[in-house]
Amino acid sequence: MLIDVSRDLPAPLPAQVATAIRTAITEGELQPGDEVPSTRELARLAGISRGSVVTAYDQLISEGYLLASQGSPTRVHPDLPAGAPSGIDAPTFRPKVEQPRKFISLKPSSGHAGAVRPAAWRQAWREAAAEPSIAIDSAGQPELRRAIAEHLRLARGLAVSEDQIVVTGGSREGLMLILLTLAGRQHHLRVGVEDPGHPGLRRVIPTTGHDAVPCAVDEYGVNVQLLPDKLVALLVTPAFQYPLGASMPAARRSELLAWAHERGTALIEDDFNAELRYRLAPQPPLAALNPQADVFTLGTFSTLLSRNLSAGYVVTPPAFTESVQQTRKVLGMPVSAVTQLAVAHLLQNGHVRRNTKAVRNRLARRRAIIHTDLVPALEASGAHVNEMAESNGVDLTLNFDSPAHRNQFADKLRSHGIECGRLESLWSSRDGRTEGLIMSFAHLSDHDFDIVLRTLASSSAL
Repeated sequence: MLIDVSRDLPAPLPAQVATAIRTAITEGELQPGDEVPSTRELARLAGISRGSVVTAYDQLISEGYLLASQGSPTRVHPDLPAGAPSGIDAPTFRPKVEQPRKFISLKPSSGHAGAVRPAAWRQAWREAAAEPSIAIDSAGQPELRRAIAEHLRLARGLAVSEDQIVVTGGSREGLMLILLTLAGRQHHLRVGVEDPGHPGLRRVIPTTGHDAVPCAVDEYGVNVQLLPDKLVALLVTPAFQYPLGASMPAARRSELLAWAHERGTALIEDDFNAELRYRLAPQPPLAALNPQADVFTLGTFSTLLSRNLSAGYVVTPPAFTESVQQTRKVLGMPVSAVTQLAVAHLLQNGHVRRNTKAVRNRLARRRAIIHTDLVPALEASGAHVNEMAESNGVDLTLNFDSPAHRNQFADKLRSHGIECGRLESLWSSRDGRTEGLIMSFAHLSDHDFDIVLRTLASSSAL
């Protein structure tokens, strides 16, 4: 089996290998039950490290494309439907399929434009794959959990033991892990959510069979005085609250922690982008401020390392550490051991800290451009613009005099290949919704940012 991979492409080598094998399966080159080369053999044929192939195979096994059994060769999963027929009778003409237009999305994203360089990833993969033997830990590889604990101590002022850290498949999987653990003590949960708030995690709660209870926010974050009674848990974003842009001040944080401790409500802090949202050092997570309160901290590597990396972690309060680890053991580990070790290497060698500093500088430059060039152009078009200061000024909310004006504005941008987020999607219900638009620029590549800048700065586009 021959595959084409190139170190000159922006995609990591494991992703290129996985894509090539998926394509071979869907196009019928590989049929269900076919044996695929060993990781060592395919690495030799492709001229890449065995670790890259191991990571690709782990990904394909988790997706159901490949099946691995102890003592047997890895094969294309026999339960897959057969791909396109091959041989001399296979059709040689394929009709041209028109590709859908690619839009540049300004919708809020947890990623940023400062992903780890491919060279750093390759080195991390090589180091991870060179480990002589890897014993799988259901809570996450000890090397990664130790690296996360040290990173949190240095970057966030949060001192926790590695035993309190559980590796997850990202923030959403982390929230599901917490909810399943809490449901073991009380089957039906009332979970408070910020209203308005980012919809990503909020949608997980009803999916798991629990109630998402809207909680009012103001310019300081969630309003503690207006919190409803009998909440088993409360999901909050003290570092940066969408769409108001609030960063919860120390007094409000203390009030929230005291409220939660008094009522026995668990706090779930979504710590996404916290290290990049601040112009200086971010405030510590809630768990660092009051050890008496039950605070879960959700973290993700998509912000600090790569938007395409589905990996994260949960920091558990001591009272829940054993039960969360037991739930993790039952569900299994969704992140391959090699991937975990590669992330650990990036954390340990200081690359993440250096990359975070570089991204902050990049966002500061974008903030200056947005404030100087984009905001005046948007206001000249009739939009009422609010710059979210705590987001480094790279997120904007736009309001309009009428829904018709907003729709006309959004339609013009779409005609230029740009789409925005809708403010009303951030409310739990229609009551109190604000009909406007959100523009987020942090996650754009430099190329896409330049396109958006030229388009929005042009009066003809608006």
